[in-house]
Amino acid sequence: MSGLTVLTAADVDRVIQDIDLEAALTGQSAVFQAYSSGSPGTGNVPAIQTPQRLSIQSEKATSLFMPARVYAQGTACKIVSVPKAGGTDGLPGTTLIMDDEGRIKGIVNARKLTALRNACGSALFLRSCPSNKPPTNLLIFGSGAQAHSHASVFVRLFPSINTIRLAVRSANDRAKALAETLSTTFPGVSVELVKTTENGQKTDLSAQVGSADIIVTVTSSTEALFPSEHVTAGTRLILIGSYTPKMREVDDALILRAGVIAVDSKEACGHEAGELLSAGIGADKLVELGALVAAEDARTSVGKGGDVVVFKSVGLGIQDVAIAKLVFDDALRRGLGTHIAAYDGAE
Repeated sequence: MSGLTVLTAADVDRVIQDIDLEAALTGQSAVFQAYSSGSPGTGNVPAIQTPQRLSIQSEKATSLFMPARVYAQGTACKIVSVPKAGGTDGLPGTTLIMDDEGRIKGIVNARKLTALRNACGSALFLRSCPSNKPPTNLLIFGSGAQAHSHASVFVRLFPSINTIRLAVRSANDRAKALAETLSTTFPGVSVELVKTTENGQKTDLSAQVGSADIIVTVTSSTEALFPSEHVTAGTRLILIGSYTPKMREVDDALILRAGVIAVDSKEACGHEAGELLSAGIGADKLVELGALVAAEDARTSVGKGGDVVVFKSVGLGIQDVAIAKLVFDDALRRGLGTHIAAYDGAE
């Protein structure tokens, strides 16, 4: 089909509500492995191209531009804007999909795709670095799309999970709606909201943090959300929220407890992961997710020298290529979207 196809948020929702999760995981695994292995391309064109994100400031928002290309999958550029005043309706995001000749063939609403691809990356980490016993208790700091996707993907992949706690600054309408949605979707799982602050003071979450098998942080915090001493040995921690050197969700002590840390990209985390930069973690203490899913020896190295297992992700454009292609192709098969045949001229 030539021309341009636009997928709205509603179109994307229809695809991802019953998406083949294993297909999504396979697609993410493939691009992570290609990235970490340095797969050769064709001629003088590299198989993986994922330059550092470009950030542009305006008076009201920070806009992030993340282009990437994956051989045999395509080229895409995701644009996400982070309002400086905050908000409760998620981050506006759009992914542009190009054909092999560089023409735009798709415009895809990416509000939920970013969260889905991140959750898939986190799930690959958990599969690669499993605990000694099946996880039952999931603690998530945050209540947005990232929290929703991580909870949904994890419960589907790990049916042993019977408790989800959402740690939020306030039990606002968004947080309550997420708790209700998760309770309805997974009736066998206990879902609880816990407040991180009360009357301007931090609340004691030592029991919730200490009992968690998996802790996920998906906030824009610039200070640690909880102290290292509250975290039980053997806990799996997934740090998603920070993407600048000034942001952080955990303290230095917790990072140093982890020994060797799993990351989506050594290069990107070396520039952008505030927690790792603050703790002085060098590349020799990092293992990329692409290596984890590909090799047993890499998996056994994660957590070596420490008593907790940490995955830090700042997000890669190649993930957007894979998830956008999966959703876009599925939408076309279903006849979804608005097609503009003459977008680039008469046809």
